[in-house]
Amino acid sequence: MIYVNGIALAVLELKRSTISVAEGIRQNLDNQKKVFIEHFFSTVQLIMAGNDTEGLRYGAIQTPEKYYLTWKEDSTVENPLDRALIQICDKTRLRDLIHNFVVFDAGAKKLCRHNQYFGVHAAQAYIQRREGGIIWHTQGSGKSLVMVWLAKWIRENVTDARVLIITDRTELDEQIEKVFLGVNEFIYRTKTVRT
Repeated sequence: MIYVNGIALAVLELKRSTISVAEGIRQNLDNQKKVFIEHFFSTVQLIMAGNDTEGLRYGAIQTPEKYYLTWKEDSTVENPLDRALIQICDKTRLRDLIHNFVVFDAGAKKLCRHNQYFGVHAAQAYIQRREGGIIWHTQGSGKSLVMVWLAKWIRENVTDARVLIITDRTELDEQIEKVFLGVNEFIYRTKTVRT
């Protein structure tokens, strides 16, 4: 457990190197059921499972096993579990992850992937220097949530800022609107460039 001011913010299920990280994930999911300790997870923001050979995987409450994530970042630390714990649980990073990179998307709690985290931070640096830039995404890489996290940061940190999102497809426009509304970020969507 990681407690901050007596509040449980993270849970870590460690397994021997001969037992799969998937077992730890399933144990965390079982613990979240009503028949076990579901109420304990009401304050938990990050749920992790790991071992010395496979490293660490993380998710949020009720994250299905197949959606648990792996943090990828260069490091000189060779042990995959130690490396991930040092990178994710650093005090500044953990606080940043919890404050800026946790959303409820239509009721489902979601955390950022490493690429989303670093992409948003790189964009923030460009914005602070008043420069333009591009974040290149592939299909399924989480571009809509990157837009949400970046727009939220801009609104909180740039005085009198406006965020304009331009898409090239109606389908993408609808998807982005749905994600913003799903996380209670209300936006105005126009059907034409004239409004």
